[in-house]
Amino acid sequence: MSVARPEGRIVLMHGASLYRSRSRLCRAGVPLGTGRIKLWGVWLRSGTACPDLAFPPFESISLMTTRTSKALALSAAAALASTASFGQTLISDGFELGSAADYTVVDDGTPDGAEDFSFDYIAAGIPLAPRSGAGDTNGLRLTANVSAGVADARTAFHNTAITASRYRLTVDVWMNFVGTAGTTEFGHVGVGGDGTTFNSVFTPISGSGAFLSFTGDGGSGSDYRWFRDSANTPLGDADSTTLPNTHPSYLGHGSNNSGAFFQALFPSPPSTIAGSPGNIWTTVEIEVDNNCGLISFSFDGQLTFRGSFAGTFDGLVSLGIADAFSSVGTADQFTLFDNLLVEELPPLGTAYCTVITNSTGLGALLLATGDDAVAGNDLTLCAQDLPTDTFGIFLASPTSDFVTGAGGSVGNLCIGPAIGRGVGGAILNSGPGGTFSITADLTALPTSAGPAAVMAGDTVFFQGWFRDFVGGSTTSNYTNGLIVTFN
Repeated sequence: MSVARPEGRIVLMHGASLYRSRSRLCRAGVPLGTGRIKLWGVWLRSGTACPDLAFPPFESISLMTTRTSKALALSAAAALASTASFGQTLISDGFELGSAADYTVVDDGTPDGAEDFSFDYIAAGIPLAPRSGAGDTNGLRLTANVSAGVADARTAFHNTAITASRYRLTVDVWMNFVGTAGTTEFGHVGVGGDGTTFNSVFTPISGSGAFLSFTGDGGSGSDYRWFRDSANTPLGDADSTTLPNTHPSYLGHGSNNSGAFFQALFPSPPSTIAGSPGNIWTTVEIEVDNNCGLISFSFDGQLTFRGSFAGTFDGLVSLGIADAFSSVGTADQFTLFDNLLVEELPPLGTAYCTVITNSTGLGALLLATGDDAVAGNDLTLCAQDLPTDTFGIFLASPTSDFVTGAGGSVGNLCIGPAIGRGVGGAILNSGPGGTFSITADLTALPTSAGPAAVMAGDTVFFQGWFRDFVGGSTTSNYTNGLIVTFN
């Protein structure tokens, strides 16, 4: 562990997490569990607020500055990780025992539906949910607009508050209907909710945190939409609440069930209507990374939407239904949920190397989110605390290094020498928020010899490189390094 004394700030690197002066609670990077860390005479304990770590005039604490110290760095990170609690289950509800007391149900003020937290769907002729075990029979059944003929919505919030840095919600969903007349309703799955505001993408637009909305019959012009609370709108993004289908977070998939992506995702049969999950089970996943500020939505393991957000999506997870139309369906029209699971996700990658502060007065941070499984090809790199509106790229190498002032930079190059430039194939801009991110293509990761596929078992060293303007001169700087071993 090395300490440099130019001007800057203190950064403790632990896995992919960074305890820093403007961080959230100490658990924001990595929960400390029952352990604690002493940093410059200040004990950081589990569940306590982070102290102000902006002590002058120290630049950083680094777990690794040279190749020879790599083993020490990794062993130190492992020792810290042994006190943490990763991958733990935060919520698990199979709805077999009647869990109504664990939820708060909020409606839109015109209640015309009901909730049944122990609905025997097997007896109703619905097949077993894909993640259920033999003998399971029950799920959560929600209905809306059963007789009044007016727009109706209700949201069931689980009462357990989620405050993890990275977590994933998974739930099985069945949207039941008979025929096509009067059947268009929206199922909702959400995170970061406040427990008091119902979710609805239309008539009216309402919600908190973020949620995914989808129809089972393809009867809306916008069958698939996602909502992001205006309080979580990133700088430079003019869109909030129900995001339009032209927003980049839709990944070009659009929002109508007639789109090629959804037609391939939900063919008919088995779905009643092609492009929509009607009368079939689908598994919905929402993955939240509060460190990177990225949220991902998937159906049956297929990434559907991915967007950025400001702040955090701490709060309550939710399951809901909404009918934005006046037409009334039959008694066989409802949305069914089973096997709700919320899991805390471990940090992805191990941060290392001394970070030199940039013109913001902070050291730029490199984190990763997504998955380190090669087969999934879903690793996203994100850099934070960059100068605003500056250009940069991500670098990759099979080896580490430590070169001060590489390429005329004021920072430290921590990878090499076989460096690939432009991970993800793009030059990035940090925008007004001072961040940029990109998903790496693991089938063609840049190397000094050209693009190459990452294989299971490979270890790759990543780093961000960006332009900066310091002391009246144009220069460049680097983020910390990040080690990822792929499975």
